[in-house]
Amino acid sequence: MIHWSIERKISSGFTVALLLLASIGGLACWSTKELISTAAWVEHTHKVLKKLETLRSQLSSAESQQRSFLITDNQQYLDAYYLNASTLNKQVNTIRELTGDNPVQQQHIQALEPLLKKRLTLLQQTLNIRRLKGFELAQQFIEQDVGRSANDDIGQIINAMVAQENRLLQIRSAKVKLTANFTMLVVGSGGILSFGLIPLAGTGINRHIKRQKQVEADLVNSEKKLKLWVGELEERNNEISQLAEFSDVLQACFTQDEAYAALSELVSPLFPNTSGGVFLISESKTLVEPVATWGDDYAYLNLFTPTECWALRRGRPYFLKDAQSHLHCQHLHPPLKGQTLCVPMMAQGEALGILQLIAFETEQLTLTKQLLANTVAEHIAIALANLKLRETLKNQSIRDPLTSLFNRRYMEESLEREVKRAERKGQALGLIMLDVDHFKRFNDTYGHVAGDIVLRELGQLFKSMIRGSDIACRYGGEEFILLLPEASLQITQLRAEQIRIGAKHLNLQHRRQPLGAVSLSLGVASFPRHGNTTETLIQAADAALYQAKATGRDLVVVAE
Repeated sequence: MIHWSIERKISSGFTVALLLLASIGGLACWSTKELISTAAWVEHTHKVLKKLETLRSQLSSAESQQRSFLITDNQQYLDAYYLNASTLNKQVNTIRELTGDNPVQQQHIQALEPLLKKRLTLLQQTLNIRRLKGFELAQQFIEQDVGRSANDDIGQIINAMVAQENRLLQIRSAKVKLTANFTMLVVGSGGILSFGLIPLAGTGINRHIKRQKQVEADLVNSEKKLKLWVGELEERNNEISQLAEFSDVLQACFTQDEAYAALSELVSPLFPNTSGGVFLISESKTLVEPVATWGDDYAYLNLFTPTECWALRRGRPYFLKDAQSHLHCQHLHPPLKGQTLCVPMMAQGEALGILQLIAFETEQLTLTKQLLANTVAEHIAIALANLKLRETLKNQSIRDPLTSLFNRRYMEESLEREVKRAERKGQALGLIMLDVDHFKRFNDTYGHVAGDIVLRELGQLFKSMIRGSDIACRYGGEEFILLLPEASLQITQLRAEQIRIGAKHLNLQHRRQPLGAVSLSLGVASFPRHGNTTETLIQAADAALYQAKATGRDLVVVAE
């Protein structure tokens, strides 16, 4: 049996300890490098996702600025459009470089480039038509909706690229966690083995163990920091996904009211444990009123004037860490507690309102949440501005600009729809065709400006004397048509008589001078009694109108 001396035991134990420590250190170093490398790839994925969202946002901004130029002919909108359009290719090139190692994403980029070029070409064609041929032809070109398929394809490709990056993010995040767990295993095993060799290694080994403990502590701290980093990255990824869903829902809304109804459910998950609201400046620019609110405390969410909010006055976000400070916004009435944040919503250089957040827990509105609030406010502003522009364009296409009544094209579409509905339900449909008596002579006497006043006042009279379901249209010149769904012939005739009398009592003035009274001749027809098609119904009412004029005017005549 071999007996080792104490010196040899210590020497052997020291050697073994060194070998073990060297092995553990190598493994720890390798796992740390793996953690750093994997975390870098996670950051790279987030960078690609951010560039994709920037590309989507810039394309949306370019389209919005192009529409604004079409309506206003303002050169600033055109300059902003060209600036946005010129950066799209740079964004695509950046994404191509970032995804150079991913063949799938490269295929997506190759498919995306011609679609972007096609979309920009269509936008430029619309601009050229607007500048060379005027707004109406440009509007007709827009209504053809030739760019929808390209827009849909672009959206699908970007969504596919985002999905691909999210899959990569999941894989890389899982690898970070696996590497972190391996690091903990290496560190834990090394500690146990090192402590087991203390009796053999003596004082020298003890010094090495102390050093190893420090290494272990550093590694544990690194692992904790990396876990915290991974958690933050996962939170950012969730926020990006929620923002994408947020933008998709807002872009799918058809009206501003529909967007208002969706805002509470869309915004509140992004800012848990907060109360808040979206406030818009009124058309008169004198009030700021809530259109969406969430949270438990609505006492702070009141109507106020734009000058009462520091964010609107300064044109940038206003964060108050201590709500009890005397520098809080005047629309936030004391007693206050926690933190407050007001973010102005800007679109095309104009303030639309604010996004307001109130947190009742300290450190709830972190810098990251404040930056997220800025992004959310920007998305809301762009979406609401686009919806407002869309509604303006729609009204311009179906309304008569002088009387604000529906135009002839809308009347023809509505009449065809109402005739089919009345036929399907077996109900009546009343139609009144009316004409201003001696309108040409009135124009010759008082001038065309006075004639426009008469037509405008008549339009207001018609709207005040019909139901919300009725349709008042300017048919052409001084002729008007009123559609009364579900109204019997007797009710339609009575309504025509009321309108005839009401017109005679209009107080018409031009430059503070009375214009005298006007009278109307009215022809009344009813579906299906006087016609079962749009053409025969209009012809019957027109014949009755002609008879009213031939009989002496200022008269209601029912079709035969």
